[in-house]
Amino acid sequence: MGIRVGFKRATFVVLDKDGKATTDVFVVEGKANKGGTKEATISGISPESVKVYASNVAYYVSAKGTGDVKAEISILDVPEEMTEEVLGRKKHTDGFTLIGERTEAPYVAALLESEDASGQPVLFALLKGKMSAGDVSLKTSEDKPAEPDDEKLTMECIANNDGETIAYGIGSEIAAKLKTYAFPPATPPAG
Repeated sequence: MGIRVGFKRATFVVLDKDGKATTDVFVVEGKANKGGTKEATISGISPESVKVYASNVAYYVSAKGTGDVKAEISILDVPEEMTEEVLGRKKHTDGFTLIGERTEAPYVAALLESEDASGQPVLFALLKGKMSAGDVSLKTSEDKPAEPDDEKLTMECIANNDGETIAYGIGSEIAAKLKTYAFPPATPPAG
């Protein structure tokens, strides 16, 4: 996967019941009032290895698939509309947001973009998962300039309809193809 420089952009797309992209698309790339990416860590890419013993020796190593794939993504100033959609929160008719027993996050796909040392795009796609938010904390102002805290979103990932959990690629030629695979377009109705 080589050297990665920076964290340019994160795109989140809500998936429909068939695993296809909806029109709920959120791009976080450092534009005013749209949030900015800070850090992302993807864990569980490799499965846990299990040694199988026979004839009193380690005979075989079982290590197929992935582990428990999870991404922790830090974003400064997460847009409220995105928070509501990817976390399944509902807006009350009086304008405030509700979180409760009916709150259920939809499945989403995420595309995390960086660059390699030569400036080529490096893309990591988390193909299907549900998002959750970190804790909320409030603290007093101090006698120094305030620095805003980033927010952490966690994506618990599962396999898409093809049985794949993560896709990644390097280079401009691969970028468009990977985006289409990560965010499969809805099939237009027949007729």
